[in-house]
Amino acid sequence: IKTDVYSRNELSEYSGESLGRFLTGNTALNIKSYGAGGSLSSLNLRGTSSSHVQVNWNGFPINSVTVGSFDFSMVPSDGFDKVSVVYGASGALYGSGTFGGAINLDNNLKTEKALNGSAQVNYQSLKTINGSASLLVGNNRLAWRINAWKAHSDNEFSYYDYIKQCQRKQTDGDWHDAGIIQDAVLKLSSSSTLEAGMWYQFKDNGIPSRIGSTSYESQKDSTLKLYLAYKTLGNSWGLQIKAAMFNDEQGYWQKPSANSGINSVESNIAARQYYSDANFRYFIRHYLSLDAGITGSYITADVSAYGSSKEEKGLAAFAGIKYDKHRLSWQTEMRKEWNSNFSSGILPSFGIAWKLAPGKLILRANASQKFRKPTFNDLYWIPGGNSGLKPEMGYSFEGGISATLWEHEDSKISTDISSYWTQIKEMIVWRPAGTYWEAENYQRVHTAGVDAKLLFVTKQKHWQYNSSLMLTLNRSMVKTDSGEKEEVMIYSPRVITAWENRFTVGIIDLTLCHHFTADRFYDDNALLDPYQTIDVQTGVKIPFLKGNLGMHVNIYNLTNTTYELIRLYPMPGRYWSAKISYAF
Repeated sequence: IKTDVYSRNELSEYSGESLGRFLTGNTALNIKSYGAGGSLSSLNLRGTSSSHVQVNWNGFPINSVTVGSFDFSMVPSDGFDKVSVVYGASGALYGSGTFGGAINLDNNLKTEKALNGSAQVNYQSLKTINGSASLLVGNNRLAWRINAWKAHSDNEFSYYDYIKQCQRKQTDGDWHDAGIIQDAVLKLSSSSTLEAGMWYQFKDNGIPSRIGSTSYESQKDSTLKLYLAYKTLGNSWGLQIKAAMFNDEQGYWQKPSANSGINSVESNIAARQYYSDANFRYFIRHYLSLDAGITGSYITADVSAYGSSKEEKGLAAFAGIKYDKHRLSWQTEMRKEWNSNFSSGILPSFGIAWKLAPGKLILRANASQKFRKPTFNDLYWIPGGNSGLKPEMGYSFEGGISATLWEHEDSKISTDISSYWTQIKEMIVWRPAGTYWEAENYQRVHTAGVDAKLLFVTKQKHWQYNSSLMLTLNRSMVKTDSGEKEEVMIYSPRVITAWENRFTVGIIDLTLCHHFTADRFYDDNALLDPYQTIDVQTGVKIPFLKGNLGMHVNIYNLTNTTYELIRLYPMPGRYWSAKISYAF
């Protein structure tokens, strides 16, 4: 399956900013945001909805149990060793909610002698200041790392209100964010380790007013995530036993006026997730392995709109076989999930890769059945929740090619192209039902498209140039189960492109990024305009003491383009930032 992997070095360039901002700047993915800075940010992959992308931290899903999606403004860009974008991730491997794909956030700390760290402070012209620091210490027996960050923003910028026909300044979108991620690994023996991780974060933000109106809304989010794993290896086998606990809280308030002492709307959410997981791998031969595993879960949610606390118990079992010899690799898996409210049925998956010319040309294909379980809001919200909902079911097919088109000395041109087709049956939709809305298994979705990337790299004695052109083509069509005409999926552009150019000359670097997003429907009959933006970054990294001192300036939206990611939520025009950092 097509997978993009980003290392800690790449992620650290966005230290102090969110993963949503990193993905916006470095990919051709469909990132939706309800404003700038700390506003809710979600990801739509391959023409599906944000609830069809599963986000995992060290192998455990961390999507919201109430709405099913994930807020990428709540993820620090440099808190992980590796971030992977798995397009169209297999249902047999990942479970619920992967029609679009999966995002993996992994900490892979090693026991080795190390002492390094970094610190940075950044100021943006939106009246934003943020800072972060990290430290890693380790030896051959024990390693520990900490990453901490804090940000505050007034999030002020001017925009044109095309409904009220006047120039306005956003002054109610202020936010602040603080958090800490720690991970540790202890080598118990030459063949076994014990790993642990903690992620705590708090965010408080004012929800900005929409174009044409004034509102007084705010939201607070906090999360505590804990992770523990035991891993051991034998001569021909491996075993992992893992457990995790996630505690998420959210408060939302809306006032009738700025100075009101009462709230017209108030909502509080407390959700807890507990997971246990055991995976066993056995090598029949060095090229043939068997996998089997079982996962248990217990989830609770206390939401005022549910009337009472709700819980969900789950159990999943999976098995697979993998063959990898010479130029051929294939694997097949199957999975089944049992839940308090449903059973998934058998979820099979098969993938194959053929290295026609190792390192030069690889063909791949994958087929997978998938499902998505209803969220707690879908089942229990009063009014409108529907306890009789069925899981969304469907399948996807993908074919791809990775090829080196040209290579000479220190220069190379390569490409990766994937085409895909996905069907979702019984998609859950909230529809008008008299005086309120109700959740129903109502829609069928067909989505098809192409993901492509073209890379050019050349390195000379004193300089280096990297160019990356990314293209996403997609067509997503929706049809109701009642047989009504097909409609286009909202907020699903047919074309997204991203072109990044990076020059490095000695200690100086310069990066130019161009992004284009085509028009997209925000309801059945109305389109948001297409837009394009250009971002520029330049700076230096100077050897200093035992590390490097960095000084960089960014200019975002250089052409001062007016655009919206979500209808009626303004985005800033041209703005800038300046950052100073030190790493050793």
